[in-house]
Formats: sequence, C-alpha cells, structure tokens
Amino acid sequence: MKNQCAYRGPWMRALRLSAGLCFLLAATTGQAADPLGTYNGLGQGAGRLIAVPDMPPPPMPLSAVLPPAWRDHALSLAEISWLALRNNPRTYAAWAQLQAQAALLGQARSAWWPTLSLSVPLQRRRTTTAAGYALPQQDTASPNLSLSFLIWDFGHRSALIDQAKANLQASELTQNATVQSVLYGVQQAYYTLLGERALLEAYQAALDESKQALTAAEALHRAGQATVSDLYQARAALAQAQANLAMAEQTLTGDEGALASAAGLPLNTPIRLAALDVTASPRMMQSVEALMQAALAANPGLRSAQYQVSAAHAGLSAANRSDLPTLSLGADQGWHAQNGFGPTQQYSLGITLTVPLFTGFQHTYQVAEAHAQLAQARASLESIVNTTQLSVWQAYYAFRSATLALPSAMAQQENAAKALAAVQAQYRVGLATMQDFLSAQSVLSSARVAVVRDAINRYLALAGLSNAVGTVMPPALGAPAP
Repeated sequence: MKNQCAYRGPWMRALRLSAGLCFLLAATTGQAADPLGTYNGLGQGAGRLIAVPDMPPPPMPLSAVLPPAWRDHALSLAEISWLALRNNPRTYAAWAQLQAQAALLGQARSAWWPTLSLSVPLQRRRTTTAAGYALPQQDTASPNLSLSFLIWDFGHRSALIDQAKANLQASELTQNATVQSVLYGVQQAYYTLLGERALLEAYQAALDESKQALTAAEALHRAGQATVSDLYQARAALAQAQANLAMAEQTLTGDEGALASAAGLPLNTPIRLAALDVTASPRMMQSVEALMQAALAANPGLRSAQYQVSAAHAGLSAANRSDLPTLSLGADQGWHAQNGFGPTQQYSLGITLTVPLFTGFQHTYQVAEAHAQLAQARASLESIVNTTQLSVWQAYYAFRSATLALPSAMAQQENAAKALAAVQAQYRVGLATMQDFLSAQSVLSSARVAVVRDAINRYLALAGLSNAVGTVMPPALGAPAP
C-alpha cells in the first residue's frame, strides 16, 4: 500500500497543478472582456480617430493614350465610347466579378463528383522504459487511398447549383449594367462639354458686343453726345462680360478633363469634337407608359435584381435541406510497412447514412438567414423597380420640356439679335440710352444661353432615358489604325 501511494504521488501533484492552472485561466478569462486581444488598436472610444498602420499609396492608374489615327480629326461619341469601354477600370472589375461567379458555379457543380485523396503518414517511434532501457526504433509508413461519393442528399446540391446559376446570371446583367453606366457617363461628359463650348462662344459674342458698346459710348462721349454715366455703364458691362467668359473657360477646362477621364485618357489630353448642332430635333416616338414597361424588361440592373431574388429562393431551398440525411459511398485502400515486419494491406468498401440529430441550432439560424436574405432581395427589387420607373418618368418629361422650350428660345434669340441691332443704331443717333443698349445686349446673351441650355438638356435627357430603359449599346467600332 505504501508503494502504491508513493507511485500515485507525482500524478496527484500534477493533477493538482493542472487544476490550479485551469482555475487561474478561467478566473482571468472571466475578468477580462477581451482575453485574446481582438479589441486592441480600436481606439479609446466612439468619436475618436484610430491609429492604423501606414500603407504605401496606391499606384497611379496607367491611363491609355489617344490613338494617333484619332488625334487629327473631331471624335464622335461612338469613338469616345469605344475608348471608354476599353480603358475604364469599372468594366474590368465587372468582368472579373463575372468570372469569379462562374468559378463559384463550378464549385457548386463539383459536389456531383467523387473525391479521391491520398494520405501517406510516416512515423518514427522511440520508446524508453521506466528502468531506462530503450526499445528498438520503429519506422512505419501507412499510405492510404480514400474514395468518397455523396449518393443522395435530398436535393441540397441541386439547390446550391440553382443558387449559383442565378447569381451568375445576375452577375452577367450587372456586367451589362456597368457597361451601360460607363457609356452613360461618357454621354453626359460629351454633351456637357459640347454645351460648355457653345456657351463659351455665346459669352465671347457677348464680350464682342460689350466692346462695341464701349466703343460707341467713347465716341459719343468725345463728341459731347453721351454722358460720363454712359461710359461707366459700358465699362461695367464689359467687365461683367469678361468675368462671364473667364468663368466659362474654367468650366470648359474642367469638363474637358471629365470627358478625358470618362474615356480613360490622361486629364490633359486634347480632344477635338464636332460642334453641337442645336437645330437637330430628335423625336420621342413612344409614350412614357410604353418606355416604363420596356424598362421592366430591358434594364439590366432591374433584371439582375430579379435573378438575385431567384438566387435567394434557391438559397432558402438549400438551407431547408441542409439538415436532411445524406447517403455516401466510401472506399479505402491502405498499406502498412514497418521495419522488422512484412508489409500489410487492407481495403474497405461501405455505405454511410448520416442523420443530423442536433447541430447546436445551426440549421435554425441558417433557415432564418435565408428567409431574411430573400426578404431583402425582394425589397431591393421593388426599390429598383420604383427607381427605374422614376428615372424613365423624369427623363421623359425633361426631354419634352427641353424640346418644347428650344423653339421659343431660338425665336427669342433671333428677335433679341434684331432688337439689339435696332437699339445700337438708335443709340448712335441719340434715340436710345445706354441703358436701353445694355438691356438689349443682356436679353440677347440670355437668349443665347437658353438656346444652348435647352439643346444640351434635350440630349442629356435623351441619354438618361436610354440609360434608364436599358437601350444604351456599345458602339460597333474596330480598333483604330496605328
């Protein structure tokens, strides 16, 4: 009995030591809110800046260069769109996302294939007895080849494949929506730049007319037929015209950079464009109701949301089947070699029925998550439908408004030009005041701006309408000659 107690003594001491360490660890863990240090570096509280590790700045994008064949002629909207689709990083990001989603579909389909694995454990064992004697070294090798195949899972794999297919179709339409978004951005920058160039010409004409008014006021003042007030009013009007022209030039420079950026070119790339034809009259042949109905069938973003609802349905079906029994086929072929003994081999073949009994409520929360994702997808679809229809509605009536206002603005510009010519002649003979002269100039300048604005708003509204309906198509252009 003495020897037995002495034999158990070291084990009892080790057990007590282990229990003490476990108790100390449990006490420390219970007192500390973050035993693993995951909250370190999150700052002192809300509303404060967090110190994050420094990272090198991202590399500058490698902007494309305008092809030499397109540097000496005015670029069309189709040519600039061709450049944008090949240079804009958003198109490459959408394409990469589409490829990743296709790979996920491949992963889902791989569940229908068997899995084959080879394991080769190598082991060297040395044993020493309590008396200090070493037994002979044992070297073993046990290669094993295993085959596993899922025979039946009550449709869980099929539901996952359906979900991956729907997500892939949604990604395809998202890629199309990205292409159309890039094209729409080019159209906006293109027409805005053309409008600013037309406005620059209008402000330049107003500046020339202000110079003529000042010249006339100075001539009449020297002849004693105009007061110094007329001279000051003409100089003030000239200063205002110069300021308007300077602001228009700065806006034009910014819009040139916006168009170059939309086309994926360096911001300082000079781009030649044909002048805007304000007399062109694009027509709208469909009603707003027909366009909204067409958008429901053609808008890629809306159709992508529809496939996301289908993917959520398939995800819910997969979640409902995740706790059902599975039937699997398994096969093993193994070999065992040990020094001092001859090699042995063994094999097995069997069918396994797996019935999940309790998974810690994991299935319950998987189903709840799938229900929530389906509700979210449905709500997102409804929101996109409303947004798309509103975009069609607003763009349609913006186009109609600009189309109806343009003839009036053009008539106002024509009459204002005639009125200015008449007032200018009357001023030179003393039948009109400088105030009449400047007022006629202001009316003509406003009419010119209105014509340009209405023309640009018409083209911008038409571009927005095409984008909302989903009819913006990439240009069918080949690569320019080097």
